[in-house]
Amino acid sequence: MQAISVPPEVIDTQPVSGRRARAPAIGNAESGAGAVNGVAAAAGPLAGGLLTEHLSWRWVFLVNLPICLIAIWFTVRGVRESRAPAGGRLDLPGTISFTVAAAAVTYGLIRGGEAGWTDGVTLAAFAAGLVALAGFLVVEVRSDHPMLDLTLFRRVPFTVLIVAAFLAQAAAFAYLPFSTVWLQQVLGNGPVDAGLYGALPSAAAALLVGASAGRYLQRIAPRWTVGIGLLLIAAGNLMQARIGTDSTGSVLIPGLIVAGLGIGCVLPANASAVLAEVPRERSGMAGGALNTFRQLGLAFGIAVFGTVFTNRIADGHGTPAAVADGLNTTLLIASGTALAAAILVLVLLRKPAAVPASS
Repeated sequence: MQAISVPPEVIDTQPVSGRRARAPAIGNAESGAGAVNGVAAAAGPLAGGLLTEHLSWRWVFLVNLPICLIAIWFTVRGVRESRAPAGGRLDLPGTISFTVAAAAVTYGLIRGGEAGWTDGVTLAAFAAGLVALAGFLVVEVRSDHPMLDLTLFRRVPFTVLIVAAFLAQAAAFAYLPFSTVWLQQVLGNGPVDAGLYGALPSAAAALLVGASAGRYLQRIAPRWTVGIGLLLIAAGNLMQARIGTDSTGSVLIPGLIVAGLGIGCVLPANASAVLAEVPRERSGMAGGALNTFRQLGLAFGIAVFGTVFTNRIADGHGTPAAVADGLNTTLLIASGTALAAAILVLVLLRKPAAVPASS
């Protein structure tokens, strides 16, 4: 129900012509959005910890109702309506087939970690996901009004940036639930302290970059901003992967700060570069694709990292040392994921060709 009811990302493209004219405006908007996301990322875990500690875990879900109502009010009052030059309609077959593919593959990853990769249900989930994905591709190619115009992926920079967003989301955020497990179950920290140690340093660093240097970073080629940001995420994750049986929560803080600086570089620069790579009338579609692949990266990252984490704990018979080893292994994989994304961006994201005025 949440996936159905979440409103699409609103992208208000001003009527300015040309890629160079659009890029600064997009960059400034994305830098502001990055700063707001930094505040939200810091406030969310702390608010969740306070609610869990002093009320009930159910309030973590109930509190979303007034927040969503406030967001709807501001959207209705402050967001200007925009319309595509040509009419369209809902791509229901594409929506259904893509949703089934993503859900089936994610379930297969989770199930494989629990029941084994040769388990019948696991294999069936992967098979269903592949069939649904093939159906999605066929539908999108034949549709007059596709949910996702696959010709956008003919542009190498666009494809590289989308893949980088997928990998960055997994590398930067998917290990955080398992850090919380170590902080609470092994160290005995409460939910609030776990939020302070596990989320605040990274979010504060990302906020600092987005608020103070975001608009200046937009003057640098995305290849360098995104690539170096991913290297910082890789380094930050590697710095955290030194947890021992006598470690405290503070061992995570330096690495989280470095990773947060990388997040502050990557997210706004990646988003503005994606939108600048497509014709203006495809900006909404490109933004939707970026947001979708970010969420998929987080979901797949949690599934894969969770499998590694739980298997390492099981191999170590659930001891505190096994939990620390599981988290270290997860952080190393997350670091390698960010490094792979950085290499992809630095090698393949060359100077883009001119974007056509219309598709």
